[in-house]
Amino acid sequence: PRFGGRRMAKAVKDFLFAQQVQAPVELFSDWLLVGHIDEFLTFVPAPDRKAFRLLLASPSACYQLLKEKQEEGFGEAAMFEGRELGLQKASKPTINEILANEELRKFNAYVQSCINWNRDILKRCLGLAEQDIIDLPQLFKGKVDSGAEAFFPDMVNMLVLGRHLGIPKPFGPVVGGQCCLEEKVRALLEPLGLTCTFIDDFYSYHLLLGDVHCGTNVRRKPFTFRWWHLVP
Repeated sequence: PRFGGRRMAKAVKDFLFAQQVQAPVELFSDWLLVGHIDEFLTFVPAPDRKAFRLLLASPSACYQLLKEKQEEGFGEAAMFEGRELGLQKASKPTINEILANEELRKFNAYVQSCINWNRDILKRCLGLAEQDIIDLPQLFKGKVDSGAEAFFPDMVNMLVLGRHLGIPKPFGPVVGGQCCLEEKVRALLEPLGLTCTFIDDFYSYHLLLGDVHCGTNVRRKPFTFRWWHLVP
């Protein structure tokens, strides 16, 4: 965590501890520009193990995927096809250009170290093994001093509706007629019985530093029993 980072307020921690149900797990998000944990993690249901998987944004997984596509001969495939970035100037980097950008690679190595810090906390506090975690390819941009933001729509910033996932459409390099980022995420999540629907939030939220989870508010069905009468 960065010096002087945001910490959970004592009043909030005291309130959560007072419930005597589960101690809060404090994660570090001060390395992000906005600073919300939905920018780098979420949970989805699973049919085995702990009945869920932890999904983490992963620059390392993204670089590995792009390197594979480059070696397959798709280095000139570009990001953001069909999108215009308006006042930010239309920048549609190719796989080759992304992989050759040392400043971007160095910054994402820093981001990966921040995510790994939280990964270790979650493994320890929730009793997770590596088999309980899935790394989704994702890159970030920014500066260490000002914080990180998603380089392309942040796929982990998704809406989870049971086994149906509303995932930000990443507009990644098109390989063989398919977005290679979408294809990779489907390969990781569909074997768990999950349905992936990619939603275009590029203009409505992504360019405004948010994605699907940031822009939605779900009314959940409550338990049928009087849960507030339960005694820990």
